[in-house]
Parts: sequence; C-alpha cells; structure tokens
Amino acid sequence: MLVLISTPIGNLGDLSARAGEMLGSADIIACEDTRQTRKLLQLSGIEPTGKLLPYHDHNGAEMRPKLLSALKEGKNIALVSDAGTPLISDPGFKLVAACHEEHIQVSAVPGPSAALMALTISGLASDQFAFLGFVPVKRKQAEAAITAAAALPMTQIWFESPRRCAASLALFHDLQGNRKCAVTRELTKLYEQVETGSLSELAEIYAHKPAPKGEIVLVIEGKAPNREVSDEEVLSLLTEKLNHLSVRDAVKEVQQISGKRHKEVYDIALQLRKEK
Repeated sequence: MLVLISTPIGNLGDLSARAGEMLGSADIIACEDTRQTRKLLQLSGIEPTGKLLPYHDHNGAEMRPKLLSALKEGKNIALVSDAGTPLISDPGFKLVAACHEEHIQVSAVPGPSAALMALTISGLASDQFAFLGFVPVKRKQAEAAITAAAALPMTQIWFESPRRCAASLALFHDLQGNRKCAVTRELTKLYEQVETGSLSELAEIYAHKPAPKGEIVLVIEGKAPNREVSDEEVLSLLTEKLNHLSVRDAVKEVQQISGKRHKEVYDIALQLRKEK
C-alpha cells in the first residue's frame, strides 16, 4: 500500500499519532527532502524501521519504477512532502496515478494543509473554493493566470512568496477589481498572522512596509455572481488601465472583471481614447 501522510506546516504538535505510527512502521518513506523528514522524525521521537528515499520532481522518472516494484513485492510505502498534505503544490501525483494503473492500493493519513487552514480562518466563503497553487513568477504568466481566475464565482486560494506579496496584491487589484482578501502568514507558527481587507487596502499596506517573513497564503473573494457593474465603474476601470495598456488589452481585462458585453466596454474605451 502507498500511504500519503500529512506532516506539520509549522507546529510539531500537529503530527497525528496515526501519522507517527505509519511513519515508524513503513518499509520505505518516500520524501520530498530526506533531510527535512529525518529532522521531523528526530524531533517527534520516531525511530523509523524502514529507509528514507528521496522522491521529488527531479528524480521522479527514475524513482517511480523502483517504488512501484517495492509496492508489488508487498512493501508499505509512506509518501511525505516537506510540510502539509502531499500532492498539494508538491510532487507525488504521478506516483499515485501509476499506483492506480497497477491496481496498487492508495490511502492517506489526513492532516495539516496550509491552503485549507488559510481558507477557514480568512472569513471568506468556504462552501466553494479553488486552490490555484503559486502565483506564477513571470509577469505575463501571472497576469494570464489571475485574469483567468477573475471569472470564478468561488473563493480563490493562492500561494505566494514574501518578496512578491506586495506586487501580487497590486496585480490582483488591477486585474480582478477591489475584492475582499486575507493575507495569511506563518500558519500554526509563533508569529501567525491574518490580515483582512480589500485588495486596494492590503496592496497599499504591503507596498509601504518591508517584505514579510515566512510563507504566504492569499485568500481572495470570488466574483459576485449577480453583481451589476455600473457604467461609471467600467469608466473608472478603463481610465486607469488605459494609462498603461492598449485599448485591446484594457477592454479585455475590464470586460472579464465586469461581465459586460465586449462591445459595450469597447465603445467606452474608444470614447475615452478620443477624449485623450
């Protein structure tokens, strides 16, 4: 059996008794980073009976056949990431898929997840949500991903690095409008912090202070399903975006944010351009 084991995202006390038992008894522990897992085992007082093997994106193609072979021999393998629930923005899904193809049983020991914790403490709707991984590093890719997500009617969850947090908040505001947001940091750790407000407020706050420390999870309000965006709001958005975008790009972004017909937005944009 392959067992996916969730590990603490910061607080060692969040390692469940069952997770500890499984890690101690597994024939093999497949780790994103063996050093991190070995440290966790030592701090938790767990003496593993099996060996620790690295399994990550860079060696996956080489290691998967070896792990599958061990599973077919009847061995139990525990799969862990450095922190949190395996496969959530961590390697592992190809191994799980391969196990299903080979009719090998897959189970899990559920536990900590930064994405779910951020969602539940954000104060934003949690009945429907989309986890969208890390905000892309490159500007064009980030713009494309954020713009695509703008139409989602559900709460968005994103991972972000501390040094890019301020820029990303401003980008979300530009591309998705002034939605509610929660910036969560250092979850389950000593300096855990949750800041809530509108995207414009939070972008302003983070633009004028040093980059925060620790891991960041952004939780952002989904698009209101029945909200009617006024012509005045469209005019304001277009006026702002035409300062740094072409008519075509500005119309595309505002149309996605407002939900109005393309021709309506395009006509307003042409009028603004003429006036300029």
